[in-house]
Amino acid sequence: MKKYTTLSKETQHELLGEFCDALCAVNTTNEAVELLTDLLTPSETIMLAKRIRIAKLLLNGKDYDTIGESLRVSQSTIAKVAAWLAESGEGFRLVEKRAPKNPAKNTFLSHYEKSDWDKLKRRYPMMFWPQLIVEEIVKTANQKQAEKISNALKKLDQKSKIYKDISRMLKSRNSTTT
Repeated sequence: MKKYTTLSKETQHELLGEFCDALCAVNTTNEAVELLTDLLTPSETIMLAKRIRIAKLLLNGKDYDTIGESLRVSQSTIAKVAAWLAESGEGFRLVEKRAPKNPAKNTFLSHYEKSDWDKLKRRYPMMFWPQLIVEEIVKTANQKQAEKISNALKKLDQKSKIYKDISRMLKSRNSTTT
């Protein structure tokens, strides 16, 4: 017996609707970066971005060889996007029309350039749950709660890593709220 079965058409439509609602809920490039980095791997994101760029280049009359060389994609990948454009391509054309001509630089890459420690915490969250909980408490604390946390930390061993991490988070939080 299969544990997973094909989803019903109704469930597929529901999921697609929720996905589209999630895409429409973001308002800025930074919010889109947050969503995409939570949703996709870096390689999946680049793959989708390449498809959009291929469509833009095709719509602007570029040839397959130029596109293939500049984006390092195969002729078949370009042909797939060209087929989508020929069949309909309304979404690609809408993006070409509405998207800024000078897209934001390095917003996405800087989000992925995390320290090895951050990568490890993301990969094994259960191992770091106490620290992650403390980080979330500090992020969501109001001013009075932040002061209480700060006072409690002054009583702790000031050489410990957790003290330094929380103090750093409180300082950065206070600098952004003032």
